[in-house]
Amino acid sequence: MTSLHSIPQPAAHGHEPLLDRLQTPVWIFDIEQERMRYANTAALRLWGAETSQELVARDLSSTMSEATRQRLADYLPRLAKGEVIDEHWSFYPGGQAISLHCRCSHYVMNDGRTGMLVEGLESEISLDASSLRALEALRHTPMMVSVFDGQGRQLVRNPAALAARRGQSSFEACFSDRDVAEGLLQRLEGEPRISLEAIMQVDGVERWHHVDLCRANDPKTGRPMIVMGEFDITPRKTLEIAQLVSKRQLEVVIEGLDAGLLLEDESRRIIMVNQAFCDLFAIEAPPEALVGMDCREAAQSSKDFFIEPEGFVARIEELLVEQRKQACDLLAMTDGRFLERSYTPLFVAEEYHGHLWIYRDITRQRRQEADWVRKASTDPLTGLANRRSFEDSAKRVATAVKEGGLQAALLMIDIDRFKAINDTLGHAEGDKGLRLLADTLRYNLRDSDLPCRTGGEEFMVIMPGMTHEEAQAIAWRLLRQIAEATIEAEELPFHFTVSIGVTGVTPSDASIEAVTQRADAAMYQAKHEGRNRVAVRW
Repeated sequence: MTSLHSIPQPAAHGHEPLLDRLQTPVWIFDIEQERMRYANTAALRLWGAETSQELVARDLSSTMSEATRQRLADYLPRLAKGEVIDEHWSFYPGGQAISLHCRCSHYVMNDGRTGMLVEGLESEISLDASSLRALEALRHTPMMVSVFDGQGRQLVRNPAALAARRGQSSFEACFSDRDVAEGLLQRLEGEPRISLEAIMQVDGVERWHHVDLCRANDPKTGRPMIVMGEFDITPRKTLEIAQLVSKRQLEVVIEGLDAGLLLEDESRRIIMVNQAFCDLFAIEAPPEALVGMDCREAAQSSKDFFIEPEGFVARIEELLVEQRKQACDLLAMTDGRFLERSYTPLFVAEEYHGHLWIYRDITRQRRQEADWVRKASTDPLTGLANRRSFEDSAKRVATAVKEGGLQAALLMIDIDRFKAINDTLGHAEGDKGLRLLADTLRYNLRDSDLPCRTGGEEFMVIMPGMTHEEAQAIAWRLLRQIAEATIEAEELPFHFTVSIGVTGVTPSDASIEAVTQRADAAMYQAKHEGRNRVAVRW
């Protein structure tokens, strides 16, 4: 038997006498430990307890359903963020059903953990017995039920949907193929109800679900909303795939998918493969000719398509041993493509029947991501790296110098009288000068050097592996080439010059900022000595 002394008592914040005078039931619930921590007099009557200590001692977890437990687990992070949650609850103290509108808010307990302060309020909307039973059934049904607004933004989910899909917050994110989701949203504009079987995302794993969709109106706002009910049919679909593999109906479905599918039996013989898979791996034979082949041999013959061929084969063996679902393995290919691979072991009545591989070409997506990264680190006018990129690279070089074995130099370059060029000839001609300087740097430096436009008419070059003498020689060469270059302006050609400060990156430098300050001082020294020259501070 649990001792009352071993049960944490309610936080003694001094408000209990005041709360006990309220006619409204108020209690504090510990979500993590599934216990009451305090209840005022009205709440004790509600819960059928004589004292707060008696209620605190009750083992509420023994009668708590999984749906209720999941609902409370969803509350915890929301309460910690300060959200006040107003929802309808049904309680069963002593076997008696009580329905109440509850206002739940954050409460800091004695040990610093998040508790839930609950106020039992009279509901503004009176629900009859039939509505209450329907609401309770919705909360406890294993079917996943989600409600979205007309644009696909999530409004609410029942506990089953919360347990299966914690991260996704939109209609599109529930589906493995977002194009399918977008198409369904368009169809729902003209169709009141849609039923389908689709591959869905469930906590990062692809599962077959039966999905029912219908249009409705939000009872609070009157605006259109979408109700989605779904349940897992993966075991049935797996069995159907195995049974229908030789039938044209399945072939048509599989061929229509924009992904390479490979279905193997438990001995790694090919049961089915689609044309998209053959196209991904440049297999000239038709899909039906591959049925029955040993996939071990196929993996060995295909491994040279990948940048890490042995890793490709080893990862396959690892997944087959673990027999656990795996989504989104990234595979880099020697021809520059990127594939995403998912693995699903197939069990029927807990008996292993093989596995399904799904390969998708995500090269376009990866290139878009790389393009976003490039744009974030590149100066749009000159195409050189920007200040953020310079700082990241310079810090890496400085670290290598500190660790020993590397020399490095830094050039600080500033266009002389650049404001006068802009004021006299216009900013368009000034931009030509900036681009000419960038091109001069690009064509005269090594691949290992990083030229950057760090702001306005200021440029820097970080030069790993560069000696004192080499850095000065390059600086003078750049100086001469820029001074000799001619820019064809609209009114008349013009020339410009630069001042260059040269310094080294040394192990004694406290930070890269110290190096740039020294280079900046050298550059201003060149300005003061008459411009169009190189100054050194090593």
